[in-house]
Amino acid sequence: MFLDEISIQTSILIYAGLGFVFFLGLGYYFFRNPIKKGNSVSWSLILGCIRGLILTSLLIAIFPFKIFENSNLKEPVEFIFVVDFPKLMSQDFDQTFKKVDSILKIKHPDLIWIDFSGRAVMNFKKPFSVSHSLNRLNQTLRKFNKGHSNKEIFILTDGNLNDLNIELASNIHLIPYGKILNKEQVEFSTTHLPIVSVPGEEVHLPIEVWVKNFKQNKNVIIDVYVDGVFLKKKKISFDSDHTYVITDVSVKSTKLGKHKINVSLGNGLSTFIDWNVLKEKVIVYGFSDALDPDVGVLNRVAKNKFIKLIWNFDVNAKIPDEADKFIFMRILPNMTLKRRIMNSSVLFLNTSKDKIELYLDRIKSERHLKMVGESLWDLQMKDFQSQGSYVQTDSTIGAWFEDLYMNNAHTLDSLNKNRLALVDDIFTQGFSNSSLGRNEPKLNFLANKNKIDLLEIEELDKADFVRKGLNSNFRDDSIFIWQNMYFKLWVLMLILAEWLIRKFIELR
Repeated sequence: MFLDEISIQTSILIYAGLGFVFFLGLGYYFFRNPIKKGNSVSWSLILGCIRGLILTSLLIAIFPFKIFENSNLKEPVEFIFVVDFPKLMSQDFDQTFKKVDSILKIKHPDLIWIDFSGRAVMNFKKPFSVSHSLNRLNQTLRKFNKGHSNKEIFILTDGNLNDLNIELASNIHLIPYGKILNKEQVEFSTTHLPIVSVPGEEVHLPIEVWVKNFKQNKNVIIDVYVDGVFLKKKKISFDSDHTYVITDVSVKSTKLGKHKINVSLGNGLSTFIDWNVLKEKVIVYGFSDALDPDVGVLNRVAKNKFIKLIWNFDVNAKIPDEADKFIFMRILPNMTLKRRIMNSSVLFLNTSKDKIELYLDRIKSERHLKMVGESLWDLQMKDFQSQGSYVQTDSTIGAWFEDLYMNNAHTLDSLNKNRLALVDDIFTQGFSNSSLGRNEPKLNFLANKNKIDLLEIEELDKADFVRKGLNSNFRDDSIFIWQNMYFKLWVLMLILAEWLIRKFIELR
């Protein structure tokens, strides 16, 4: 209902106004009808109690009291099946994939496999481009989950994954496959995407190092060079309990331009990363029909993300030829710009979804984000009242900016990169050339995380796929008391009852 969309500030003003009007009418009534000794005591007591309840209710509504509301969640458990294709396909993998599929289909006849990007896998064929990033998979799972967590995710994988140090959505069952190699090997991976920063910004370069088929304690040295000049050295220690380590190296520069980072291990493995230092990471053009508090919220988050926002509040404003990243607030661009908008990164804010989809011919694209609902300013105020900061609002808007503008900017950055090499997945990270076979260190690292377990192929037909305690019948939501519909009806009923009793006394 529309009452649920009213902001905190607006609701307080409404209830304060109701209280003022009520007491103004009350004062006028007693001015015209002074209390006389002959009036009925019972009617006076009833009126007095109702007015007291109205006053109490209005005071509760004006101050931001909260209540807990239980919502029944009796959603069925759903299953998602994901396959992590190996870097090099083999007959062994093909047979393993089909075997796992046949076992799972006994309990799930409608089973459909997807890859990390959410694309359906047809006839066990490997897609043209494959991602091995758990960060990418996490985004895919969130889209499938649609805000709910009662999903069981099965991932057929050899463990040669990246971005392991993130919290995965839902419950995860890892089904390992691949040969366990006997030779001890030290491997590492880091991002192969170009890094973009601004002068003085500290960039943290993620580095994953692991020992396959551990045999003895050892130290591994990581050397980092920038433009051929040694920058720093980092030592990592391994023992039988720590065969997989995630670390990072920070780099920063005050010099504008392109740089080359070289990360190398003592065993000869190395990789190069392009680094571009710019005045600002991204320039985004914003258009709105009027100045709005939401503009200030967007500007604050953009500044923290080193994004330059250029606003124009003229509906008929001309869009610069070089612009390819936009925000349209409460308005839609001119139809003559439709082809250009379709190929640009655009955030549509507080415009009807039906109008946006009609404008875009109902074509879905990851470069178009449509957000409709409560204003950003109101969300910011709620965030501040509940947590004392804007952290939730900032992270939400920051994620929009990163997904729409910054990640796309990396993909299309002018670093003379082969565009086809990056089109698959902006989160994809590289492997050393020897990353073959089952990666036990990474699998064991993941298995120690909450909500993740290992299910060997031999255990599939006996395993209970649903975790205990997964389906909770209740969810406690903390809401402001004025947001409860019953409270609104209670206040309305009290005011109506007081008015009816007073009119009844007048008619007598």
